[in-house]
Amino acid sequence: MSRWKRISLLIIFTLIFSVIAFFHESRLGKWIDNEVYEFIYSSESFITTTVLLGFTKIGEVWAMACLSLLLVAYLMLKRYNVEALFFVIVMSLSSTLNPLLKNIFDRERPTLLRLIDISGFSFPSGHAMGSTAFFGSIIYITNRVMKNKAKASMISICALFIIMISISRVYLGVHYPTDVIAGIFGGAFCIVLSTLFLRHKLQI
Repeated sequence: MSRWKRISLLIIFTLIFSVIAFFHESRLGKWIDNEVYEFIYSSESFITTTVLLGFTKIGEVWAMACLSLLLVAYLMLKRYNVEALFFVIVMSLSSTLNPLLKNIFDRERPTLLRLIDISGFSFPSGHAMGSTAFFGSIIYITNRVMKNKAKASMISICALFIIMISISRVYLGVHYPTDVIAGIFGGAFCIVLSTLFLRHKLQI
């Protein structure tokens, strides 16, 4: 993918994020949030709650930090130094940008049907943004370094984790659907921006 295609992607992601940010407090935005929220929450059960609590724990800051250290160590051990640098940049961008955006938009979390206690602002979802940055980076690195049949399986597993962690935040009542959608685009933005920073080292 060329430099200008990456810049175009960044512009598209920014526009989509901006539209969500602009309309999430509108009547239409609230209607979409409520409809999706009720649909997801209608599947409430002990098993579903247990499974999604597990996924949401994986998206916690401490879990992401530990997994990130392990992944960087593995990449360095395998001498994928550029890929390790790419991953560090992505996660650094995500962890810096998310709290900044939360404080800019200052959106309160949902108050109904909350299954876990949590503080802080809601938009965009840190779990969705962080997991997209983390697992999306793995997808990108996997696509670069793996050539066997395991590549498709790894990519599918990473995509599943992004989806499940994002859904868990809505199900547990701590985020609106627009929060997690914006978080996913935010994480994707960090990945594309990082490939732009390292385009010469990554030889893309």
